[in-house]
Amino acid sequence: MKEITTMPSSKKVLVTGATGLIGKELLEPLRQAGFDVFAITIDQNSPAIAGVNWLKGNLFDENFIAKIFSQIQPQYLLNMAWCTTGNYQNSNLNFDFVRAGLTLLKYFAQNGGIRAVFAGTCFEYAFKDTPIKETDKIEPHNIYAFCKNNLHEIASQFCKANNISFGYGRIFYVYGRNEHPTRLTASIINALKAGKTVSVNHAQLVKDYMYAKDIAAAFVKFLDAKTEGAVNICTGVSVSLAEYAQTVARLLGKENLLDLKNLPTNQPATIIGDNSRLTNEVGFSPKYTLQEALKEIIN
Repeated sequence: MKEITTMPSSKKVLVTGATGLIGKELLEPLRQAGFDVFAITIDQNSPAIAGVNWLKGNLFDENFIAKIFSQIQPQYLLNMAWCTTGNYQNSNLNFDFVRAGLTLLKYFAQNGGIRAVFAGTCFEYAFKDTPIKETDKIEPHNIYAFCKNNLHEIASQFCKANNISFGYGRIFYVYGRNEHPTRLTASIINALKAGKTVSVNHAQLVKDYMYAKDIAAAFVKFLDAKTEGAVNICTGVSVSLAEYAQTVARLLGKENLLDLKNLPTNQPATIIGDNSRLTNEVGFSPKYTLQEALKEIIN
């Protein structure tokens, strides 16, 4: 890896996962908030973005991580990287991301880091019919959620022992631009555009959907705040799968192609977050309505 040259700055942030569904939406809000952005990527063709310094390397290469922290000495760390495709919920890769997260903190602490924020998931919680609060029971539902929560617990203790301010954002349901074709939003849009019928088998399920741009903006606000501990990154608004699919279909003028079914399922009937900490302590409220966000994605 070539030598990195940096200018003195009090707001240097090292970002992981900056090319993901949420990560790619972080870069502009970070710049607008006055951060000097350094983003790790294994992509050899990263987009040229003013004010974003791409660091080509592997997150799992400890020598690479040690070197970039030594050279950059960022005051802030925003860790969004994780495996989220394929059978990620039960993949052994989850354990690798736990180790990678701890390695990031190790060298962050050694080089004067002061504030770290990591991304978690609502699947760490025990689900219930009422809005889930950060103080509610933790009951990871799969290896993915177990590893996220495990990293959260260890990272919290590490940061406390090393005088690092630590925040942990639990993301609920996300949708965004240029999603993988197998994800809900992309699959509905692509099918309807092709004139195909879309079957929604569990249309009665209610979830808390948040646009990737709003999630990214929330994390930037969280990073720039003094709020510590777990914070739900969610809207607090309930939307059924039926309402979600109908909103997409209306925007495309294809409501006649929806086949909404209320089939039995073992999935929780409702998964809604309480976003009081995000609103009152971090000071963030979502900018986009569901319709505005989906219209932007479609266009």
